[in-house]
Amino acid sequence: MTLSKLTIITFLLFCCRTVQGQTSSERLDTIVASFLDELRVKGVDTFCVYQDYCVGCDYNWKSSDDRCGFEGLFIPTYIFWLGNGQTYMTKKDNCFDYSVIKVDSDSIWQLFFTNRHIIEREEIKMPQYVEVKNGKTETYSSSIDHSWHQGIQVIIGNDTIINKNLDEYYFSKEVGNAKRKNINYEYNVNSFLNRLQALISRTIKDSIRREKLQKARR
Repeated sequence: MTLSKLTIITFLLFCCRTVQGQTSSERLDTIVASFLDELRVKGVDTFCVYQDYCVGCDYNWKSSDDRCGFEGLFIPTYIFWLGNGQTYMTKKDNCFDYSVIKVDSDSIWQLFFTNRHIIEREEIKMPQYVEVKNGKTETYSSSIDHSWHQGIQVIIGNDTIINKNLDEYYFSKEVGNAKRKNINYEYNVNSFLNRLQALISRTIKDSIRREKLQKARR
């Protein structure tokens, strides 16, 4: 093999690894962390990082122009931050960076800081149901492989105040093959974590509807 052919092959292998690295979920974590560091340099110290993704699901592209290859999970990630009394938001995922927009999110920060110590300790309970067998009451836990998840991080300075993962299945009224009542449903839906997630999700939907985020392929 000539030196020129070897050089071309090496270059192509490097390019393939670079593309894979740029579109992997691990690379996305690095991109988000670097973006937060850039904001810290500008004096920003209060952040909320929100992820909305599905475990075990195939990702369907809304447009063929958006299609890209990626490793790991496809994880839409929304970043909120406070600056000069105003909240800003942007989005990053495995393939795209998005523009920055202003959002009205006072209720998010108010809910979090008012109930911070409760939210820090709060954990969503795994779905459970009760069955009576041979006159004996048994409690069973339930889970599924394919489910939507929401990750919520609140970061102040360099400290992660909360890092919570919510599984949508945990908020089901009925669970299991026989669709039994989820005995943890009321606790889960009334938790401050669920209220915080609902506010964040609503803010994202309202903001996108009013002013669509502009994306640029990474």
